[in-house]
Amino acid sequence: MLGQPAFRRLIRLAGAMTALPLLLLAQDPATSASAGASPVAEKHPEAVYLLVESGDASGNAVAPAASESQAWWGITVNGFASLSFVYNTNDPDFRINQYRVFDYADVEPQLDMAQLVIQRAIDKPNQFGFRLNMIAGSAVPKVTAAYGLFRNCQTMKAGNFDIPEMYVSYIAPLGKGLRFDAGKFATHMGSEVIGGYDGYNDEFSRSFLFGFGVPFTNTGVKATYAFGSTISAMFLVTNGWDEFQRFNHAYSYGGQAVLTPTKSTTFYFNWIHGPALPHDDIDNRNAFELVGSWKTTPRLNLGFDSLYAHEENGVAIGWDAIWKSLVGYSKYAFTPAFSLAFRGEVFNDSGGTRLGIPQTLHEFTLTPEYDFAAKLSKVNEHFKKLDGKFVVRGDIRLDLSNKDVFQRDDYWVSKQFTMAVNLIYLF
Repeated sequence: MLGQPAFRRLIRLAGAMTALPLLLLAQDPATSASAGASPVAEKHPEAVYLLVESGDASGNAVAPAASESQAWWGITVNGFASLSFVYNTNDPDFRINQYRVFDYADVEPQLDMAQLVIQRAIDKPNQFGFRLNMIAGSAVPKVTAAYGLFRNCQTMKAGNFDIPEMYVSYIAPLGKGLRFDAGKFATHMGSEVIGGYDGYNDEFSRSFLFGFGVPFTNTGVKATYAFGSTISAMFLVTNGWDEFQRFNHAYSYGGQAVLTPTKSTTFYFNWIHGPALPHDDIDNRNAFELVGSWKTTPRLNLGFDSLYAHEENGVAIGWDAIWKSLVGYSKYAFTPAFSLAFRGEVFNDSGGTRLGIPQTLHEFTLTPEYDFAAKLSKVNEHFKKLDGKFVVRGDIRLDLSNKDVFQRDDYWVSKQFTMAVNLIYLF
């Protein structure tokens, strides 16, 4: 649990992270804040470069690349903050929501995270760029911290601060431009993201696939190339799953192929392969994933995420681990400001290596959302650089299992029902 003194310290830290951009941006009248974008922008920052080549097949907004005419060599500063409150009708004695990723605290206000992103986005050959993404909070950093960076290698504990992304970029003048990124970045696996000013999920709570099926971050080098208007690909060499320092002496390899057959349809094929267990250089972990999105009408978006993962001797010697998941997404915009999203999922962990015990989980999540402009410049013109967007949304979720894994009072049952309120500010 997060006590009041600690929560107040986090609030002060969040305030400092939010105020810093005001001081920086005051020196750069040409810089404009992002009004928010789809998860594509955070999951695939190189999408800015790819979309220049092939167009945005998903129909979602993507954070614009910095232009050469901007001061500070195109460096931009943006911020994001998320606060939440979750109520679990099971009233668990431990005040913990089981199998939740970031929304694990029951009936306790959370500063999920406050984010500050400093970057130079690039989209043309011979350009150099970078991205530094810093987050603080009472929920997200403790989960996303990678082994060897803000996660202690001995105790495996993490604190209230993390840097999920810090990398440099270069677009080589080969063909249409071959992009390289080196450092620590959000993984290409999964359709959901950690969240931030340039991309947050349609639902407040994260899927089981996001939390237990794929890594959060990778540290290494990746190369991305757009072959044309409909096909692009990425290849990755990484330390492993959420490893800033390696668990072993081996590397993992991964990749992504993106197909955009129409302007409203996109398919991603993701994979990652390599040893991922501590002190084990032999037994490989393989994850294969197909993600699709379809903007059926200007108001309705549909999507899916399917995952199959296998790890040699993952359960025990001679007993491989297998986990798989299928997630469906939909979002309908009733008005430009109000929308309703739905997610349904099944996650199977036959060996219990991802969920602790062998089981199959289901979840159904409904998310009403209302957006409105954050015109802080109306309060004082000096706040103009902090104009952005406010988001207010709910999260109504039912979790089911074929085992009694959810705490109800002081005993265990097979279902869990939660309701949450989430407030977001971004600029």
